Amino acid sequence: MKKVLIVNGSLRRNGNSYALEKKLVDQLQGKAEVTVLNIAEQKVNPCLACNFCKKSHTPNCVQKDAFTELIPLIDSCDAVLLISPVYYSQFPAQIKAFLDRTYSFMDFTQPDLSMAGRKDKKIAGYFFCGFGPADAYAQMVEENLKGFAAAGFTDYKAHCAGDANEPGSIMNKPEDLAAADEMAEWLLA
Repeated sequence: MKKVLIVNGSLRRNGNSYALEKKLVDQLQGKAEVTVLNIAEQKVNPCLACNFCKKSHTPNCVQKDAFTELIPLIDSCDAVLLISPVYYSQFPAQIKAFLDRTYSFMDFTQPDLSMAGRKDKKIAGYFFCGFGPADAYAQMVEENLKGFAAAGFTDYKAHCAGDANEPGSIMNKPEDLAAADEMAEWLLA
């Protein structure tokens, strides 16, 4: 059974990210071992760029927070799904800190710059852009997802749902829900 980590970057408990998270968790139950991290509610410090993680050639971090505890799960999972709103044309701080901390997987002595135990994992990003046009944010999401390659996520897929500012409105958008279903199936394939 595949291991899937869902990382939710929203603080709006009644918002679209949580509505989609619930739908996808229900959809993946029985098909994958699912772990959910509501990162906005966790303590994830910014990367210190101290390079402690470069000393042992295994993913690790000197900081002791929610991300540090996730390192073994990130290294051993088959896929990660990020669900989050877009803030000011970028990942919100909670998701950006998560991305930055994957620096702990980077190994400059390796040809692919990665010390990840597995380098064939998938990462997907499903982002809500409120009133903004979805296509304006899709490229930003894809470019940021490429940054997870150091943690072994070499295959990525992104979707941005536009006009999704009202809490729960995603549940009334058949095209965006179909994209979420396709993304879940892709993560399991």
